[in-house]
Amino acid sequence: MILFIKILFALVIIIVADVFPQDCEAHLTIISDIENVYIFIDDSLAGSGKNITVILSKGQHKIVALENSDRWDAKSFIDSLDITDCNDITLEYNFNKEVLLNTEPQDVYVFSNDSLIGYTPLLIPMDLNNIRLEKNGFENKIINYSDFGINDPVKLNFIGEYDDGNFFDKTLFKILLGTMVALGVTTAYFKLEADDKFAEYKITGDPALLEQTNRLDTISAVTFVALQINFGTIIYLFLVD
Repeated sequence: MILFIKILFALVIIIVADVFPQDCEAHLTIISDIENVYIFIDDSLAGSGKNITVILSKGQHKIVALENSDRWDAKSFIDSLDITDCNDITLEYNFNKEVLLNTEPQDVYVFSNDSLIGYTPLLIPMDLNNIRLEKNGFENKIINYSDFGINDPVKLNFIGEYDDGNFFDKTLFKILLGTMVALGVTTAYFKLEADDKFAEYKITGDPALLEQTNRLDTISAVTFVALQINFGTIIYLFLVD
């Protein structure tokens, strides 16, 4: 009878052990595509690097994968795991995604390792190396991801010549226009003076008046030629502007 009770008690223990097994642990492997990654589990640093393995007990766990970078757009991933059995778990995090590159001015050539990859604004992969910006009239610039800003574009230094804008607003046009008016007035003045002197010469026949007429006509002709050149210059500059 005692032996039967012992056997029965042993069977009860075995059955209870099968129905209510002891708590087990799960192996969690976290794989990242970059080296500079911190892994936090339940707000505690669990490790760093591209590949780490930790042991988790049953229950809820908070997983944070944080890129170790000073960039404004450093990536992070947050997961929640509910460990209910002893099965191994693998999590993968890809940090090498695209980031927006904007510049001032825009339409800047973007080169990576001497290959043109596009014009700004441009989404570029974060794993690119040797990013070079080029634009006519601006100084070339080598940048890295720490130069990127959320609201502030990458600025290029202007080294070209500033355009004054519309030709009619330029100082040169104003000078030429003023000169043309002055030459027109001068030409008209000397021509009228020459006509008056010639009218007097026809009345008096004084050779001195004829000489003055010729001199005034010469001055009038010279200023008229200068007026024509001035006007032609304005037309030319207007057409090529």
